[in-house]
Amino acid sequence: MQRSTGWILLAVVVISATDLRQAEAQPAAPAYEDLRLDGIYPSGGQAGTTVTVEFRGHGIGLQDPKDIVIDGPPGISVKELKPPVNGVVVGTLDIAADARPGRRWLRVLNERSGLTNFAYFQVGRLPEHLEKEPNNELNAGEPVAAPCVVNGRINPQADVDVFRFSARAGQHFVAAIAAHSLDIHGQYKSYGIADFALEILDTAGQTLATAEDTIGFDPVIEFTPPRDGDYLVRVTLLNFGGFPEGVYRLTLGEVPYVVGAFPSGVRRGVESEIELFGPNIPAGTKQKLLVPKDVTYPMTHVVYEGAPTAGTDVPLAVGDLAETTEAEPNADREHAQAVALESTVNARFQEAGDADWYRVTLAAKQRVWFDVTAQRFSRSPVDTLLQVYDAQGKLLTENDDDAFDPSYESYHDYRTTDSRLHFEAVAAGDYFVRISEQAGSGGPRAVYRFSVSDGAPDFRVVHFPDSIPVWGPGTTAAVLVKVERHGDFQEDVEVSIEGLPEGWKSTKAISLKRTPERFYNYYQLKTFLTVTAPADAKPGTAFPIRIVGRSVRDGKPLEHVSWPLNLFYTTDIGFFRISPQSRVAVARPQGPWLEAITTEITGKPGETVRAQVRVHNAENLKEMPIVVSMATVGVACGFVAPKNTPIIDGKCDVAVLIPNEMPVGTFYCTIAQTWRSDVRTGVPGPCTPLLKLTVQPKPK
Repeated sequence: MQRSTGWILLAVVVISATDLRQAEAQPAAPAYEDLRLDGIYPSGGQAGTTVTVEFRGHGIGLQDPKDIVIDGPPGISVKELKPPVNGVVVGTLDIAADARPGRRWLRVLNERSGLTNFAYFQVGRLPEHLEKEPNNELNAGEPVAAPCVVNGRINPQADVDVFRFSARAGQHFVAAIAAHSLDIHGQYKSYGIADFALEILDTAGQTLATAEDTIGFDPVIEFTPPRDGDYLVRVTLLNFGGFPEGVYRLTLGEVPYVVGAFPSGVRRGVESEIELFGPNIPAGTKQKLLVPKDVTYPMTHVVYEGAPTAGTDVPLAVGDLAETTEAEPNADREHAQAVALESTVNARFQEAGDADWYRVTLAAKQRVWFDVTAQRFSRSPVDTLLQVYDAQGKLLTENDDDAFDPSYESYHDYRTTDSRLHFEAVAAGDYFVRISEQAGSGGPRAVYRFSVSDGAPDFRVVHFPDSIPVWGPGTTAAVLVKVERHGDFQEDVEVSIEGLPEGWKSTKAISLKRTPERFYNYYQLKTFLTVTAPADAKPGTAFPIRIVGRSVRDGKPLEHVSWPLNLFYTTDIGFFRISPQSRVAVARPQGPWLEAITTEITGKPGETVRAQVRVHNAENLKEMPIVVSMATVGVACGFVAPKNTPIIDGKCDVAVLIPNEMPVGTFYCTIAQTWRSDVRTGVPGPCTPLLKLTVQPKPK
């Protein structure tokens, strides 16, 4: 597979071996992969207790820890942080007795690298137990007192964890792993989601129950003991895997365990009633849920609150349309359920092979979006097919798997199989939508949301990284912003950073619209924004920001808050998670940094123009590697060795070659020291603030 170019490098030169040695010796900021938090252990704790947590990271990303930044409900405070040993920071967390059960987002804040990506942490109300090795053999099963949550880790490869517990005949016992739901995954040579298997055995070693992929890759066993006495539970990773990040939370006991919810989403700003279901949860259990109107995060999580649990939750999608519920029977066109525009129907496939029909009344030439949300955001196990028929029963169009995660950025564990169509009515009248399930799923968890919304062209904005590291007071860093156009949206979109404290500066940029001479080009989908710290910015601090995209369509202003993307792990596809909050974090100075003297450059395709930069913190250097970068499609960079540029009187004169294929328009570039070859692992600074690049037409 040929990889798309992620950024274009405009200064292309050949450098000598001496230049390369000098470039390698030049101090530079960490790569983004050096800021990675690979995992935490344990990944949860009981309310009202103090928990010692290991934060495991990569490279230098956890050096000089200053704090743990926590998103989610209040109730956790940081009591102590110890310096890292072999890439592991040990912290002590106090969990308040009244802390709300459920997940939190934890990051390590430090002076060396700013702010790491997040890892999940669950607060529960059951007693917690930390695994103690050796416990690999059945005859060496570690005793635990159910009900409880066992925090364990499968490491090294082929590790096995065995626990012994007591149960009474007739109990409705639950043994369940939470790992995939917490995004537990490997790194280095152990990339991928942690896929656990679970067994219940008697003390003679006879297997009584097994589970693997019950909820995603997480196993859940409902077990009725045949007699009073001791039993064993065995935990393994499939394929005899094992790695330091292979942690899990094992719930044991006759306790409630939520596995699903209906409806599978809610409307923002409106109190909703959600039915929860799962082992030991009374049938018909419902809870109220309100997602505030100003929260832009596209999902939420709900925890069963009727009795003490491990804090395990289920995800729900969050939307802005009116909400309704599927009305059975609707299994054929004659019984199709009427759906109004600007509404979402919450539905489920009752059994394998089920199909649901809906009727939508449209005017001639009216455009709408038909959108199914299932795997994305709510992690439903269904694979939908969406088909549109006219009133005479003729199939007009269909969609199986929509490319909701375009290019190399995926917001989920894998490409989702949800369906989506942009549809225009040929004539006024009724149209019929059939939604069917392709994977054989059915039952309470086989949920989906069918939305019918205005099909006017629009856009969405995402950015990466969600926590922008600024490498020292006075310096500038960049963030990559992507504008995703939908429904043939053709307008300029201005993107900007909001929420900066006094003294901070930022740039704005425009994602260019398509024109007849610039119908499609690599330079209109993505752009950089830059943020510059004041000279008195304090390393080891962070503050929230947001990035906003604005445009105008048919005289009507449009505004969308960008989704911050957090790098989950990297393969040929970058797997991201949408963060609840974006931040800027200040790190210590990391060597030389650049200040723009030239702020605008103009030229024609094929021409070389020049820009000047001032070099700071490089008193002993006579030259340094310089690169000029511009965001394009994909996440890869067309990486070329940067030019070793002389430093004269504290300044560098930089040659900028405008590519021959560059279309006419106004673009934005930044000048930096060496930048890595992949936006997912590259260094987003130090760099200059954005330079305005105006490309003029070639002479005819």
